[in-house]
Amino acid sequence: KIDSTNHIASNLEKSLIKIRQDARARVYSNEDNFFSFYDNTSLNFIPVINDKERNVFILTGPQVSGVVLLGNDYKLSYDKKNEFKKKKNHNSILQFPYTSGDKENPTVSTIHSHVITEYISSTDICTLLLYKNYVEWKQHIVMSKKKVSIFNLEKESLFTMKRKTWEKIYNIEKDKK
Repeated sequence: KIDSTNHIASNLEKSLIKIRQDARARVYSNEDNFFSFYDNTSLNFIPVINDKERNVFILTGPQVSGVVLLGNDYKLSYDKKNEFKKKKNHNSILQFPYTSGDKENPTVSTIHSHVITEYISSTDICTLLLYKNYVEWKQHIVMSKKKVSIFNLEKESLFTMKRKTWEKIYNIEKDKK
């Protein structure tokens, strides 16, 4: 049975639609060349409103199968009057294949570095969760100058540590081999 009754948008829904449309218009006009566009990708606009914040997260998704893209993501923050600030989460875009293509040596972990932020970003986590059922790797690591974030895709858990501690552990493990 099809319900053909028109739904009247609530105030929250109207606000979500308004900031999403504004974000799309700003990105695609790109008056100051702040936003980057890549072949075989599309931008996904995700409006989020809570008691404290009004944001539109922008994630770059692939238009080809078999890869996960991290990077080229943004956060547009709006105040109550819909005035906004923009922030780049990453300076570049990275592509990770779903699998290694080698059944004898599957990919167990992927890694990238952060220059702008110390920890894994919310957009990284969002993207990893979207693709966790398609990739063979179970862990993603983000390294910054002072911190290391380890995200476990299976458990959907995040662990962070100081980079100095990570390097000590890595060197101990390397010396064992």
